[in-house]
Amino acid sequence: MAGCRQSNVHELTILHFNDFHDRLLPDPDGIGGVAHLATLLNRERAAASASLTLNAGDLVEGTPVSTVFQGAPDYEIANKLGIDVNCLGNHEFDYGWMKIRDYMQIASFPTVSANTVDASGNRLVNPPYVVRDVGGIRVAVVGALLENLLGSTTRDKVGPYGAAPIVETLRPIVARAKEQADMVVVLGHIEKAEGESILHNLPDVSVVVIGHDHRPWKEPVEIDGKFVIHAEGYGRQVGRMVLRYDTATRRIVSHEWTGIPVDDSEYPADPTVEAQVEKWEARVSALVDVPIGRATREIPRAEVKTLMERAMLDGMPADFAFTNRGSVRDALHKGELLARHVGNVMPFANAVVTLEIPGDQLAALKDPSGGTDPVVTASLDPKRVYRLDTTDFVAQSWADKGKVFPRHDQGVLLRDVLIDWIKQRKVIP
Repeated sequence: MAGCRQSNVHELTILHFNDFHDRLLPDPDGIGGVAHLATLLNRERAAASASLTLNAGDLVEGTPVSTVFQGAPDYEIANKLGIDVNCLGNHEFDYGWMKIRDYMQIASFPTVSANTVDASGNRLVNPPYVVRDVGGIRVAVVGALLENLLGSTTRDKVGPYGAAPIVETLRPIVARAKEQADMVVVLGHIEKAEGESILHNLPDVSVVVIGHDHRPWKEPVEIDGKFVIHAEGYGRQVGRMVLRYDTATRRIVSHEWTGIPVDDSEYPADPTVEAQVEKWEARVSALVDVPIGRATREIPRAEVKTLMERAMLDGMPADFAFTNRGSVRDALHKGELLARHVGNVMPFANAVVTLEIPGDQLAALKDPSGGTDPVVTASLDPKRVYRLDTTDFVAQSWADKGKVFPRHDQGVLLRDVLIDWIKQRKVIP
């Protein structure tokens, strides 16, 4: 009797999230929270015939638990999320590159980052990729980190490491991975354009799962039947891509991508993860759940940036003040304000410094977070030297690009300056 020919087409569900940033608790609208994220992931895995769960970087840095304990709790809690493969994000470097070794010891899941290397080409983490057998498909997951690493963090934090050019670094690694797998996925904490470049230049890659952009996407990017996919950050969304893949032709036959909100009314907290969250939150509560004032309305991020700059000028008089827009990570919500809320707004240990900058050079400075807006919009005397209050992160970011100015350290963190400023005013109208 003739045997039945086995199909080459297999179904695979890719579940992915990114830029979690220590958001252990739901936001005021009941979206997010790691215990609710865990429930969503568990339900989706149970419903899938075969699944792969991927995190595209930046587990750490965002709320006081990470700030106080330097990211370690996030990796401990992430062990309960069923992550199959993780990659490094730029904020994994925020407590110094050596801390990443501690994260690797804590994590029960592999972390891949093929292009994070020192001057001799030695990788910070190994291996550069892993192969997983999922539902009859051997899937190679290759890690990548954005090339503009020094635009997102500073030399003292990354130490001897940098991000090598993505496409050229991944080219031989993808070729090796292809020999061991039916399908190649790149998991990268990278820019959208870098993900698109991978698909254009590395034809053996079928899917690129990316982080770094926190905003939600309406749909994936498709290039010649291959895809770049991304989910909203802060644990607010899980991306789900259900695809049918032909291992003979190495092509995606069909796909469906959905962004699933982590709604705590639909996904009750996983009790095991919730217990871990409560343990760590209890350890910081006495430090951060302290009333400092009140807001009469919701204050969006753009206005919070202005408040930070006003607080610096009031505390350390200068001609101007500036903080990068990327340092503002949350709004200030209406009602009672706690020190925790400022910690969520400004989680980074950025200290205030005052720089002395000639007017012609000050007029040319831009926000190191990106964009083309000038740091100072006022008319400047090109021959006058101005005093600018800013942060050590901004000053070092400019210095990394050769723009070094006389600097006076103020000996205080920006978040503490903002906390004291709110305490003095009591009410923010």
